[in-house]
Amino acid sequence: MNFRKEHTIYTAIWAMLYASPVVNIYTRMAGNPRITFSWGEIFHAWAFTSIWLVMFAIHNFLLLPILLKKRKTGTYLCLSVAILLAGTFINYMGRPKHRHIDETRMEAEWKADSLAYERVAAVRLGDGRYCSPQNPMRRKPLDYQPIDPLPMLGPGELVAFFGGLLLMGMNLGVKLYFMSQRDRERQKIIDQRNLEQQMEYLKYQVNPHFFMNTLNNIHALVDIDPERAKTTIVELSKMMRHILYEGSKKLIPLTREVEFLNLYVQLMRLRYTRKVHINVDVPPQLPELKLPPLMLIIFVENAFKHGISYREESFIDIKLRVEDKRLLFSCCNSKPTQVQRTNEKGGMGLQNVRQRLELLYDDDYTLDINDGEKTYEVKLDIPMQTRLPDAEAETADVS
Repeated sequence: MNFRKEHTIYTAIWAMLYASPVVNIYTRMAGNPRITFSWGEIFHAWAFTSIWLVMFAIHNFLLLPILLKKRKTGTYLCLSVAILLAGTFINYMGRPKHRHIDETRMEAEWKADSLAYERVAAVRLGDGRYCSPQNPMRRKPLDYQPIDPLPMLGPGELVAFFGGLLLMGMNLGVKLYFMSQRDRERQKIIDQRNLEQQMEYLKYQVNPHFFMNTLNNIHALVDIDPERAKTTIVELSKMMRHILYEGSKKLIPLTREVEFLNLYVQLMRLRYTRKVHINVDVPPQLPELKLPPLMLIIFVENAFKHGISYREESFIDIKLRVEDKRLLFSCCNSKPTQVQRTNEKGGMGLQNVRQRLELLYDDDYTLDINDGEKTYEVKLDIPMQTRLPDAEAETADVS
Protein backbone atom coordinates (compact mmCIF):
# COMPACT_ATOMS: atom_id res chain seq x y z
CA MET A 1 0.00 0.00 0.00
CA ASN A 2 2.76 2.46 0.95
CA PHE A 3 4.65 1.48 -2.21
CA ARG A 4 1.68 2.50 -4.36
CA LYS A 5 1.20 5.75 -2.44
CA GLU A 6 4.85 6.65 -2.85
CA HIS A 7 4.85 6.11 -6.61
CA THR A 8 1.51 7.89 -6.95
CA ILE A 9 3.16 10.98 -5.46
CA TYR A 10 6.07 10.70 -7.90
CA THR A 11 3.69 10.28 -10.85
CA ALA A 12 1.66 13.33 -9.81
CA ILE A 13 4.79 15.49 -9.46
CA TRP A 14 6.13 14.54 -12.88
CA ALA A 15 2.74 14.98 -14.50
CA MET A 16 2.63 18.55 -13.16
CA LEU A 17 6.19 19.25 -14.34
CA TYR A 18 5.45 18.05 -17.86
CA ALA A 19 2.11 19.88 -17.96
CA SER A 20 3.53 23.21 -16.71
CA PRO A 21 4.95 24.36 -20.12
CA VAL A 22 1.56 23.81 -21.78
CA VAL A 23 -0.26 25.61 -18.96
CA ASN A 24 2.27 28.44 -19.13
CA ILE A 25 1.90 29.06 -22.86
CA TYR A 26 -1.92 28.95 -22.70
CA THR A 27 -1.84 31.42 -19.80
CA ARG A 28 0.30 33.80 -21.85
CA MET A 29 -1.96 33.37 -24.88
CA ALA A 30 -5.00 34.23 -22.74
CA GLY A 31 -3.31 37.44 -21.55
CA ASN A 32 -2.02 38.44 -24.99
CA PRO A 33 -3.91 37.30 -28.11
CA ARG A 34 -0.93 38.15 -30.33
CA ILE A 35 1.15 35.32 -28.81
CA THR A 36 0.83 32.09 -30.79
CA PHE A 37 1.08 28.46 -29.66
CA SER A 38 4.60 27.04 -30.15
CA TRP A 39 5.31 23.31 -29.99
CA GLY A 40 9.01 24.08 -30.30
CA GLU A 41 8.99 25.92 -27.00
CA ILE A 42 7.09 23.06 -25.31
CA PHE A 43 9.41 20.38 -26.67
CA HIS A 44 12.41 22.39 -25.51
CA ALA A 45 10.93 22.58 -21.98
CA TRP A 46 10.13 18.86 -22.05
CA ALA A 47 13.69 18.04 -23.08
CA PHE A 48 14.94 20.08 -20.12
CA THR A 49 12.51 18.27 -17.77
CA SER A 50 13.55 14.87 -19.16
CA ILE A 51 17.09 15.49 -17.91
CA TRP A 52 15.63 15.86 -14.42
CA LEU A 53 13.56 12.71 -14.91
CA VAL A 54 16.65 10.63 -15.76
CA MET A 55 18.51 12.09 -12.76
CA PHE A 56 15.53 11.29 -10.52
CA ALA A 57 15.29 7.69 -11.78
CA ILE A 58 19.01 7.07 -11.19
CA HIS A 59 18.76 8.61 -7.73
CA ASN A 60 15.61 6.70 -6.74
CA PHE A 61 16.51 3.22 -8.01
CA LEU A 62 20.32 3.17 -7.74
CA LEU A 63 21.60 5.76 -5.26
CA LEU A 64 18.99 5.64 -2.49
CA PRO A 65 19.48 1.87 -1.88
CA ILE A 66 23.19 2.60 -1.36
CA LEU A 67 22.30 5.12 1.36
CA LEU A 68 19.29 3.51 3.02
CA LYS A 69 20.13 -0.20 2.78
CA LYS A 70 23.92 -0.40 2.56
CA ARG A 71 24.48 2.72 4.75
CA LYS A 72 27.30 4.00 2.51
CA THR A 73 26.82 7.75 2.98
CA GLY A 74 30.11 8.80 1.38
CA THR A 75 29.49 6.77 -1.77
CA TYR A 76 25.96 8.13 -2.00
CA LEU A 77 27.10 11.77 -1.70
CA CYS A 78 29.85 11.37 -4.31
CA LEU A 79 27.54 9.70 -6.82
CA SER A 80 24.78 12.27 -6.20
CA VAL A 81 27.15 15.17 -6.91
CA ALA A 82 28.36 13.35 -10.02
CA ILE A 83 24.78 12.95 -11.26
CA LEU A 84 24.04 16.65 -10.67
CA LEU A 85 27.18 17.75 -12.52
CA ALA A 86 26.41 15.35 -15.38
CA GLY A 87 22.89 16.78 -15.74
CA THR A 88 24.26 20.33 -15.69
CA PHE A 89 26.83 19.46 -18.38
CA ILE A 90 24.20 17.80 -20.59
CA ASN A 91 22.05 20.93 -20.32
CA TYR A 92 25.07 23.05 -21.26
CA MET A 93 25.87 20.90 -24.30
CA GLY A 94 22.25 21.00 -25.43
CA ARG A 95 22.06 24.77 -25.42
CA PRO A 96 21.87 26.24 -28.96
CA LYS A 97 25.10 27.87 -30.12
CA HIS A 98 23.23 30.41 -32.33
CA ARG A 99 20.00 32.33 -32.00
CA HIS A 100 17.61 32.39 -34.93
CA ILE A 101 15.18 35.27 -34.49
CA ASP A 102 11.80 34.82 -36.09
CA GLU A 103 10.59 38.05 -37.65
CA THR A 104 6.90 37.34 -37.10
CA ARG A 105 7.47 36.43 -33.45
CA MET A 106 9.52 39.58 -32.84
CA GLU A 107 6.82 41.76 -34.36
CA ALA A 108 4.22 40.10 -32.15
CA GLU A 109 6.36 40.66 -29.05
CA TRP A 110 7.00 44.28 -29.97
CA LYS A 111 3.34 44.93 -30.65
CA ALA A 112 2.43 43.26 -27.37
CA ASP A 113 3.84 46.27 -25.54
CA SER A 114 1.90 49.32 -26.75
CA LEU A 115 4.44 51.75 -25.31
CA ALA A 116 7.33 50.04 -27.08
CA TYR A 117 5.31 49.91 -30.29
CA GLU A 118 4.80 53.69 -30.25
CA ARG A 119 8.48 54.20 -29.58
CA VAL A 120 9.64 51.88 -32.33
CA ALA A 121 8.27 53.33 -35.53
CA ALA A 122 7.48 51.13 -38.47
CA VAL A 123 10.68 52.07 -40.20
CA ARG A 124 11.79 49.02 -42.04
CA LEU A 125 15.01 48.94 -44.03
CA GLY A 126 15.52 46.89 -47.11
CA ASP A 127 17.78 44.35 -45.45
CA GLY A 128 15.02 43.22 -43.07
CA ARG A 129 15.97 45.29 -40.02
CA TYR A 130 14.04 47.70 -37.81
CA CYS A 131 15.33 50.93 -36.34
CA SER A 132 13.96 53.52 -33.94
CA PRO A 133 13.29 57.06 -35.25
CA GLN A 134 14.65 58.46 -31.97
CA ASN A 135 17.88 56.53 -32.52
CA PRO A 136 18.26 55.68 -36.21
CA MET A 137 21.60 53.96 -35.63
CA ARG A 138 20.07 51.43 -33.21
CA ARG A 139 19.27 48.50 -35.47
CA LYS A 140 18.16 44.97 -34.61
CA PRO A 141 18.97 42.21 -37.15
CA LEU A 142 16.05 39.84 -37.59
CA ASP A 143 17.42 36.84 -39.41
CA TYR A 144 20.56 35.53 -37.70
CA GLN A 145 22.71 36.74 -34.83
CA PRO A 146 25.67 34.78 -33.44
CA ILE A 147 26.08 34.61 -29.69
CA ASP A 148 29.25 35.23 -27.76
CA PRO A 149 30.98 32.11 -26.35
CA LEU A 150 28.57 30.46 -23.91
CA PRO A 151 29.37 30.79 -20.19
CA MET A 152 29.50 27.46 -18.36
CA LEU A 153 27.20 28.59 -15.53
CA GLY A 154 24.39 30.36 -17.26
CA PRO A 155 20.84 30.62 -15.88
CA GLY A 156 19.86 27.35 -17.50
CA GLU A 157 22.73 25.45 -15.89
CA LEU A 158 21.97 26.90 -12.46
CA VAL A 159 18.32 25.94 -12.81
CA ALA A 160 19.31 22.44 -13.93
CA PHE A 161 21.71 21.99 -10.98
CA PHE A 162 19.55 23.36 -8.17
CA GLY A 163 16.35 21.94 -9.66
CA GLY A 164 17.95 18.48 -9.72
CA LEU A 165 19.15 19.01 -6.16
CA LEU A 166 15.62 19.88 -5.01
CA LEU A 167 14.20 16.83 -6.79
CA MET A 168 16.73 14.55 -5.11
CA GLY A 169 15.93 16.10 -1.73
CA MET A 170 12.22 15.61 -2.38
CA ASN A 171 12.86 12.00 -3.38
CA LEU A 172 14.88 11.33 -0.22
CA GLY A 173 12.26 12.99 2.00
CA VAL A 174 9.38 11.01 0.51
CA LYS A 175 11.38 7.77 0.71
CA LEU A 176 12.28 8.35 4.37
CA TYR A 177 8.67 9.21 5.23
CA PHE A 178 7.27 6.01 3.75
CA MET A 179 10.14 3.98 5.22
CA SER A 180 9.20 5.28 8.67
CA GLN A 181 5.58 4.37 7.93
CA ARG A 182 6.60 0.86 6.90
CA ASP A 183 8.83 0.52 9.96
CA ARG A 184 5.97 1.49 12.28
CA GLU A 185 3.62 -0.97 10.61
CA ARG A 186 6.28 -3.67 10.67
CA GLN A 187 6.95 -3.01 14.35
CA LYS A 188 3.28 -3.52 15.11
CA ILE A 189 3.35 -6.81 13.24
CA ILE A 190 6.57 -7.82 15.02
CA ASP A 191 5.07 -7.09 18.43
CA GLN A 192 1.99 -9.10 17.56
CA ARG A 193 4.11 -11.91 16.12
CA ASN A 194 6.32 -11.95 19.22
CA LEU A 195 3.26 -12.36 21.39
CA GLU A 196 1.97 -15.14 19.17
CA GLN A 197 5.42 -16.72 19.18
CA GLN A 198 5.54 -16.73 22.95
CA MET A 199 2.10 -18.27 23.22
CA GLU A 200 2.93 -20.78 20.49
CA TYR A 201 6.14 -21.66 22.25
CA LEU A 202 4.47 -22.12 25.62
CA LYS A 203 1.81 -24.33 24.04
CA TYR A 204 3.86 -26.48 21.70
CA GLN A 205 7.62 -25.97 21.65
CA VAL A 206 8.27 -26.69 25.32
CA ASN A 207 6.83 -30.12 25.20
CA PRO A 208 5.04 -31.07 28.45
CA HIS A 209 6.46 -34.57 28.05
CA PHE A 210 9.93 -33.07 28.37
CA PHE A 211 9.17 -31.63 31.80
CA MET A 212 7.39 -34.79 32.87
CA ASN A 213 10.34 -36.98 31.84
CA THR A 214 12.80 -34.56 33.47
CA LEU A 215 10.88 -34.71 36.74
CA ASN A 216 10.88 -38.50 36.55
CA ASN A 217 14.67 -38.46 36.06
CA ILE A 218 15.04 -36.12 39.02
CA HIS A 219 12.89 -38.47 41.09
CA ALA A 220 15.21 -41.34 40.21
CA LEU A 221 18.27 -39.26 41.09
CA VAL A 222 16.94 -38.45 44.57
CA ASP A 223 17.96 -41.91 45.84
CA ILE A 224 21.01 -42.40 43.57
CA ASP A 225 22.62 -38.94 43.61
CA PRO A 226 20.75 -36.45 45.84
CA GLU A 227 23.15 -33.59 45.11
CA ARG A 228 22.75 -34.07 41.36
CA ALA A 229 18.98 -34.13 41.81
CA LYS A 230 19.10 -30.81 43.65
CA THR A 231 21.26 -29.27 40.91
CA THR A 232 18.88 -30.51 38.24
CA ILE A 233 15.90 -28.94 39.99
CA VAL A 234 17.75 -25.61 40.07
CA GLU A 235 18.56 -25.91 36.37
CA LEU A 236 14.95 -26.66 35.52
CA SER A 237 13.86 -23.65 37.57
CA LYS A 238 16.28 -21.36 35.71
CA MET A 239 15.01 -22.65 32.41
CA MET A 240 11.39 -21.94 33.29
CA ARG A 241 12.36 -18.49 34.54
CA HIS A 242 14.04 -17.73 31.22
CA ILE A 243 10.93 -18.75 29.28
CA LEU A 244 8.53 -16.78 31.45
CA TYR A 245 10.53 -13.56 31.91
CA GLU A 246 13.11 -13.28 29.13
CA GLY A 247 10.70 -14.49 26.46
CA SER A 248 8.59 -11.32 26.78
CA LYS A 249 11.46 -9.00 25.81
CA LYS A 250 12.40 -7.82 22.35
CA LEU A 251 16.13 -8.45 22.74
CA ILE A 252 18.22 -10.28 25.31
CA PRO A 253 22.00 -10.72 25.69
CA LEU A 254 23.50 -13.56 23.73
CA THR A 255 25.00 -14.98 26.92
CA ARG A 256 21.54 -15.53 28.41
CA GLU A 257 20.28 -17.31 25.29
CA VAL A 258 23.35 -19.57 25.29
CA GLU A 259 22.88 -20.27 28.98
CA PHE A 260 19.31 -21.34 28.28
CA LEU A 261 20.46 -23.67 25.49
CA ASN A 262 23.05 -25.25 27.78
CA LEU A 263 20.43 -25.83 30.49
CA TYR A 264 18.13 -27.43 27.95
CA VAL A 265 20.87 -29.74 26.68
CA GLN A 266 21.92 -30.72 30.22
CA LEU A 267 18.39 -31.67 31.15
CA MET A 268 17.96 -33.64 27.95
CA ARG A 269 21.17 -35.59 28.60
CA LEU A 270 19.47 -37.22 31.61
CA ARG A 271 17.07 -39.03 29.28
CA TYR A 272 19.55 -40.71 26.92
CA THR A 273 22.21 -43.38 27.08
CA ARG A 274 25.79 -43.24 25.85
CA LYS A 275 24.63 -44.15 22.36
CA VAL A 276 23.52 -40.56 21.96
CA HIS A 277 26.44 -38.19 21.34
CA ILE A 278 25.61 -34.59 22.12
CA ASN A 279 28.18 -31.90 21.32
CA VAL A 280 27.79 -28.18 22.04
CA ASP A 281 30.54 -25.97 20.61
CA VAL A 282 30.23 -22.43 21.97
CA PRO A 283 33.09 -19.95 22.57
CA PRO A 284 33.82 -19.41 26.29
CA GLN A 285 33.78 -15.63 25.85
CA LEU A 286 30.84 -14.08 24.00
CA PRO A 287 30.54 -10.41 22.97
CA GLU A 288 27.96 -8.10 24.49
CA LEU A 289 25.50 -8.46 21.65
CA LYS A 290 21.72 -8.92 21.63
CA LEU A 291 19.28 -11.12 19.75
CA PRO A 292 15.54 -11.91 19.99
CA PRO A 293 14.77 -14.45 22.74
CA LEU A 294 13.81 -18.07 22.08
CA MET A 295 15.15 -17.84 18.52
CA LEU A 296 17.52 -20.83 18.63
CA ILE A 297 15.73 -23.26 20.92
CA ILE A 298 13.28 -24.31 18.19
CA PHE A 299 16.08 -25.86 16.12
CA VAL A 300 17.61 -27.64 19.12
CA GLU A 301 14.23 -28.92 20.32
CA ASN A 302 13.46 -30.32 16.85
CA ALA A 303 16.87 -32.00 16.77
CA PHE A 304 16.14 -33.85 20.01
CA LYS A 305 12.60 -34.67 18.94
CA HIS A 306 13.42 -36.13 15.50
CA GLY A 307 17.14 -36.99 15.63
CA ILE A 308 17.46 -39.30 18.63
CA SER A 309 16.99 -43.06 18.75
CA TYR A 310 17.30 -45.34 21.78
CA ARG A 311 18.17 -48.34 19.59
CA GLU A 312 21.01 -47.08 17.40
CA GLU A 313 23.86 -44.60 17.46
CA SER A 314 22.72 -41.01 16.99
CA PHE A 315 24.16 -37.58 17.50
CA ILE A 316 23.38 -33.89 17.84
CA ASP A 317 26.05 -31.30 17.00
CA ILE A 318 25.39 -27.67 17.97
CA LYS A 319 27.80 -24.88 16.98
CA LEU A 320 27.67 -21.14 17.59
CA ARG A 321 30.03 -18.37 16.43
CA VAL A 322 29.98 -14.56 16.27
CA GLU A 323 31.75 -12.86 13.36
CA ASP A 324 31.46 -9.15 12.46
CA LYS A 325 28.45 -8.71 14.75
CA ARG A 326 26.62 -11.58 13.05
CA LEU A 327 25.51 -14.80 14.72
CA LEU A 328 26.46 -17.99 12.89
CA PHE A 329 24.48 -20.89 14.35
CA SER A 330 24.25 -24.48 13.14
CA CYS A 331 22.48 -27.55 14.47
CA CYS A 332 23.06 -30.93 12.86
CA ASN A 333 21.45 -34.20 13.95
CA SER A 334 21.28 -37.76 12.72
CA LYS A 335 18.16 -39.27 11.15
CA PRO A 336 17.63 -42.70 12.70
CA THR A 337 15.91 -45.20 10.44
CA GLN A 338 13.67 -46.55 13.20
CA VAL A 339 12.57 -43.26 14.66
CA GLN A 340 8.87 -42.60 14.34
CA ARG A 341 8.17 -39.66 12.02
CA THR A 342 5.44 -37.36 13.21
CA ASN A 343 4.15 -34.02 12.02
CA GLU A 344 3.34 -32.89 15.50
CA LYS A 345 4.41 -29.28 15.85
CA GLY A 346 8.01 -29.27 14.67
CA GLY A 347 7.12 -28.09 11.18
CA MET A 348 4.89 -25.38 12.59
CA GLY A 349 7.69 -24.21 14.86
CA LEU A 350 10.14 -23.88 11.96
CA GLN A 351 7.53 -22.05 9.89
CA ASN A 352 6.95 -19.60 12.73
CA VAL A 353 10.69 -18.99 13.08
CA ARG A 354 11.04 -18.26 9.36
CA GLN A 355 8.15 -15.77 9.45
CA ARG A 356 9.63 -14.12 12.51
CA LEU A 357 13.03 -13.82 10.81
CA GLU A 358 11.44 -12.16 7.77
CA LEU A 359 9.69 -9.61 9.97
CA LEU A 360 12.75 -8.87 12.09
CA TYR A 361 15.50 -8.83 9.46
CA ASP A 362 13.77 -8.50 6.09
CA ASP A 363 16.43 -9.74 3.61
CA ASP A 364 19.37 -9.45 6.01
CA TYR A 365 19.39 -13.05 7.23
CA THR A 366 20.12 -16.55 5.94
CA LEU A 367 18.32 -19.73 6.99
CA ASP A 368 19.52 -22.86 5.22
CA ILE A 369 17.93 -26.24 5.94
CA ASN A 370 19.62 -29.30 4.49
CA ASP A 371 17.42 -32.39 4.84
CA GLY A 372 19.79 -35.17 3.81
CA GLU A 373 19.34 -38.90 3.70
CA LYS A 374 21.04 -39.55 7.06
CA THR A 375 21.45 -36.09 8.57
CA TYR A 376 19.37 -32.98 9.08
CA GLU A 377 21.23 -29.65 9.35
CA VAL A 378 20.08 -26.10 10.02
CA LYS A 379 22.32 -23.06 9.48
CA LEU A 380 21.30 -19.60 10.62
CA ASP A 381 23.06 -16.28 9.95
CA ILE A 382 21.51 -13.16 11.52
CA PRO A 383 22.78 -9.67 12.45
CA MET A 384 23.06 -8.73 16.11
CA GLN A 385 22.64 -5.44 17.93
CA THR A 386 25.05 -3.83 20.34
CA ARG A 387 22.52 -2.45 22.78
CA LEU A 388 18.96 -2.80 23.89
CA PRO A 389 16.32 -0.24 22.96
CA ASP A 390 15.90 2.43 25.66
CA ALA A 391 12.51 1.23 26.84
CA GLU A 392 13.69 -2.37 26.86
CA ALA A 393 16.83 -1.45 28.78
CA GLU A 394 14.74 0.25 31.45
CA THR A 395 12.59 -2.87 31.75
CA ALA A 396 15.70 -5.03 32.12
CA ASP A 397 17.06 -2.76 34.86
CA VAL A 398 13.80 -2.90 36.79
CA SER A 399 13.66 -6.68 36.63
